[in-house]
Amino acid sequence: MVQKKRVSIVACEGQHDIAFITRILHVEGYKTNRNKISSFPNPFDFFKKITASMIIADRKLGYQSPNFLLPSLALENDAGIIFLHNLNGGGRGNERKKLVTSYSELVGDDDFTKDLNYYFRFLFFFDADEGRVSQRLVNITDEFNLSSQLENGVVAPFLSHEIGCYVYHENGSDTGVLEDILLGYFSKKEPNLLHNVSSFLSDNELDIERTKELHIIDGTESRNGNSKSYLKKSKVNLFGQLQFSGMSNSVIISKSDFLRKSDIEICPQCILIKDMFN
Repeated sequence: MVQKKRVSIVACEGQHDIAFITRILHVEGYKTNRNKISSFPNPFDFFKKITASMIIADRKLGYQSPNFLLPSLALENDAGIIFLHNLNGGGRGNERKKLVTSYSELVGDDDFTKDLNYYFRFLFFFDADEGRVSQRLVNITDEFNLSSQLENGVVAPFLSHEIGCYVYHENGSDTGVLEDILLGYFSKKEPNLLHNVSSFLSDNELDIERTKELHIIDGTESRNGNSKSYLKKSKVNLFGQLQFSGMSNSVIISKSDFLRKSDIEICPQCILIKDMFN
């Protein structure tokens, strides 16, 4: 019997997650697949259907995906291929289910798909925030009606496929975000810089109302939505601005030498994430 080839489907809260996971996997030897959307082989030529109405079928997979069903990035090595999707937030239960369904339907027992030697590993990444790692894992376990409770960073059987979840947290804590991991390594490169960055942000803190988006509608200014100020994201960004002026956090995470290969190789959380793809 021909061994099935694994395809890992990664669902992330945002582009910063994709940048971080990609960096880990590049260290592990994965390479970015730069094929055009139109050139992916069966059954992944279904990407063309997603883009057909967008008139971008000749675009390469890139960081600004216009549809969560279209991967933001593809990575591959001899072990298989990885498609990374940006769901633009953590509370996207319907999108997660739709993503799983769209891939699961590509292979089956019918005459058209039974000879496709693929199986899928669905991996979900979240920040713990203040809700705790354990609660995130319970939520995904319940969302997909799994018979056993998911463990952080552990892949489990899921129908004829596999499923796993990783929740970022501060080292030694059950809460936290990806930025906690990054700042731990950023600060080691320039110990005084974290103090200076933190002091700058503290000394220049704005009123909460000014951290909401300003819109002009019918000539009138108004502020809408919640505050968009996140202290840890701001710290990461200020570190990065010293190297790459005007760049986003996802670019900083991808390219900054405040995070090195040697850091990734010994980081406990990076090792767990890497192992989810083995």
